[in-house]
Amino acid sequence: MRSAHGLIGGDPVEPMRLFPLRYPWAYAHVQQAKRNTWFPEEAPLHDDVQDWHERLSEEEHRAVEILLGFFNPMESMVTSNLLLALYPYLTAPEIRLYLARQAWEEANHTMAFEYVIKTLPVDRERVFGMLENHPAVMAKAAFQRQLTEEILQTGTDLHTTEGLQRFLRNMVGFFVILEGIFFYSGFAFALSFRRRNLLRGLNTIIDWVLKDESLHLSFGVHLIRTFLEEYPEVRTPALAGELREMIQKAVALEADYNRALLPQPILGMSAELLNAYVRYVADRRLEELGLGAQFHASNPLRWLAIEIDLPEQVNFFEARNVSYEVGRPRE
Repeated sequence: MRSAHGLIGGDPVEPMRLFPLRYPWAYAHVQQAKRNTWFPEEAPLHDDVQDWHERLSEEEHRAVEILLGFFNPMESMVTSNLLLALYPYLTAPEIRLYLARQAWEEANHTMAFEYVIKTLPVDRERVFGMLENHPAVMAKAAFQRQLTEEILQTGTDLHTTEGLQRFLRNMVGFFVILEGIFFYSGFAFALSFRRRNLLRGLNTIIDWVLKDESLHLSFGVHLIRTFLEEYPEVRTPALAGELREMIQKAVALEADYNRALLPQPILGMSAELLNAYVRYVADRRLEELGLGAQFHASNPLRWLAIEIDLPEQVNFFEARNVSYEVGRPRE
């Protein structure tokens, strides 16, 4: 017999029994993830090396190094959070199956950015030193790290409302903020190079990472919605205020990062333009959480509509239906 528990509370070492499915949306995400499988070396980078030597300015070199210096450690941080802060508590088999798959994808992303770093003639020490030496990168990393440490250092008693809310903040911080705001801002900057026919190999990898991260975001939205359905006592005005403040802080951190990334415009992209896009994305995330738009921003990068799809999801605090759904598998 399958365990009668929901998302949490099952035996953490019980052998996985998937069927009958309790959460078919989770299994559907697993199936889609399988179809997204890719490997970094499939993207040739020889033209990118030539671009680096012959077509990119020093300012552009510096900006790409900052981008790599952020993405590489953040992918590792997501992996650690999945395995250390989420997987031990989320015991539903379909959920664990996807988390395991996502952890592999995050590790693959780390290898992908390492492949870029070792292939392009970047300053390797400077790239890897960003996490300890670049204030804007350090601030975003500290924001994410605190969410994981709150669970690892103090433990999370999911029999209490406080523990459930701490767990929810972690999921919002990683699925919605890191993967749904910080990463999308980075994608927008990286993809601006391809508009000028530059760094096509790197942007092929960005395309593949984006496809994975979009699915992670979708899974996280479904997971948060289901969590709140199973634990409605978590849905309080105080928590709503905390989540709004988290997203506002994230927007401020990203604004500082983008100003450091782009002290001067590059390839038609400025910090002001990228931060306007961040505010637009943040409004979407706030609305998906049922918290209402903060910035009332429109999308200033209309060309990204082809590259990045931001479909409407679910209003968690008002319990509107989700419209961001992958195909339901046969059971």
